[in-house]
Amino acid sequence: MLLVTTAVPAGAHAQLESTDPVQGSVVLVAPTQVVLHFGEPVEIDFGSLRVLGPDGRRVDSGGTHHPDGDSHAVAISLPAHLPRGTYVVAWRVISADSHPVHGAFVFSVGTASGAARASAEATALADQSGSTTVGVLYWLIRFAAFAGLLFLVGLAVAVMLAWRPGGGGRRVGRVLWASWWVLAVATVLGIAIQGVYAAALPLTDIVRPSLADAVVHTRFGRIELLRLVLLVAFVPVLLGIQGRLGRGPRRWAWVIPAGAVLGLGLLSTPGLAGHASTGDQPALGLALDVTHLAAAAVWLGGLALLATFLLGRPDEADRPEDAAAVTRTVSACAFAAVVVVVATGTVQSIRQVGSLYALVHTTYGRTLVVKILLVIGLIGVGALSRRIVHGGWGVRLRVRRPAPKVGGAAPGPVRSSRLRRSVLAEIGIALAVLAVTALLVNAVPAKQAAALPFSTSFTTLGVQVNAIVDPARVGTGNQVHIYVLSSIGTPKAIPELDATLSLPAQDLGPLDIPLTIGGPGHYYATDVDIPVAGTWTLTITVRTDAIDEQVVPVTFPVH
Repeated sequence: MLLVTTAVPAGAHAQLESTDPVQGSVVLVAPTQVVLHFGEPVEIDFGSLRVLGPDGRRVDSGGTHHPDGDSHAVAISLPAHLPRGTYVVAWRVISADSHPVHGAFVFSVGTASGAARASAEATALADQSGSTTVGVLYWLIRFAAFAGLLFLVGLAVAVMLAWRPGGGGRRVGRVLWASWWVLAVATVLGIAIQGVYAAALPLTDIVRPSLADAVVHTRFGRIELLRLVLLVAFVPVLLGIQGRLGRGPRRWAWVIPAGAVLGLGLLSTPGLAGHASTGDQPALGLALDVTHLAAAAVWLGGLALLATFLLGRPDEADRPEDAAAVTRTVSACAFAAVVVVVATGTVQSIRQVGSLYALVHTTYGRTLVVKILLVIGLIGVGALSRRIVHGGWGVRLRVRRPAPKVGGAAPGPVRSSRLRRSVLAEIGIALAVLAVTALLVNAVPAKQAAALPFSTSFTTLGVQVNAIVDPARVGTGNQVHIYVLSSIGTPKAIPELDATLSLPAQDLGPLDIPLTIGGPGHYYATDVDIPVAGTWTLTITVRTDAIDEQVVPVTFPVH
């Protein structure tokens, strides 16, 4: 016996696969605990699993825990004797990619009395979202962390590859240390904001020490602490690049390997706490993510290096003796980086999206399309810069050396107005790409979002009808479940219920769905074949007595 359809998690990254008691069920024997099973490991450090009784008060006892050490499951104990009535289970956990997952459902003991009120409360709890201010700040902090990370590692690599003497210049040093501080501050703020973000609390609760303590015991918190340790270890590398910790060419013998190891460590932190290390083949996902970020860092770091001597009026130490040679080296590295960025980005997109349908019909997919368009624009501007560097526009980079003045004169700045504008445009678009990337890390991966079943609910002839098509994909294996409930939310048997499928765009159907009665008010069919993708129509015929009959069509996507 079922009361309501499955309560869908809001913004889920880890999918809720099953519950015990079953969502919407009426059990004769009161359960001793509630257990939720997820499709991937979840964390419960913010301990949010509540069971509300028929009177609206909490009835659970003890704390939220992983039953038998199973990280895919979450449980909470119940009293030995529960009163008859309908109960609401509200839950909030942290998925493997560090994002909060929440939802709510109902079950009943002995009777479905109060089901309508409980269902409404469960819907309200499932629809609750956190503070908009917290969400915006969370995105800004993620954006700052990405920018600081890529410019820090990228500029360090660009100096090592293209212009080692430039490491001692003021401008390069300022950008390196600014990037270090941006990443360090964003990491600390990320730990602070994660608590209120994950627990859906107002921003004013960010100062609560207990929240910060809870965060550092999560996977996300441990990775953030690791990043801080790596940042501290990166300080000698920065000092070595600047020539403040060892002088002469010998220092590069330890600066380069130390910078490579620590840089790769820093670049691995987003993937370790995000989508890359979850799902199928997490090791491959993490390797692709680190490679993708490393290539992006080389690209952006080269742009930052060019900006230090192309923009404004640099001092003598900030001007390379052979600006053209430095620029050509940066251009060559950028070209190779673009190839790697496109290749790894394509593979990662296929892993996270999986289908054209998911790309077009999910928030993650549409956001990814925006990022792809920005990257295409960035590649176009980069191609313009490359043509300028190699003389395709008749522009030659040179260091102008004016006639010496009294007391000697420093070489003049490198001048190329076209290249300056191109570098500025590249940096601007790159920052936009990072801003969109910060949005992507908060979105449900498209493949996962598209895999959620289709569900609908409507009221007709005094009854409520809930229908589910799972997984709503082309081919056999689809299941159709239809539940009929009375006005008070109890299962209701009716004289007749029929269902058909049709695809008007291709004049297919109607195709009869062979429904079987699974209990009072429950009709189902397994192994339903949907032959092609498109926007299908599920037509449900409801007859409540010898006279009253209603035909209700609902459309749903099949991919």
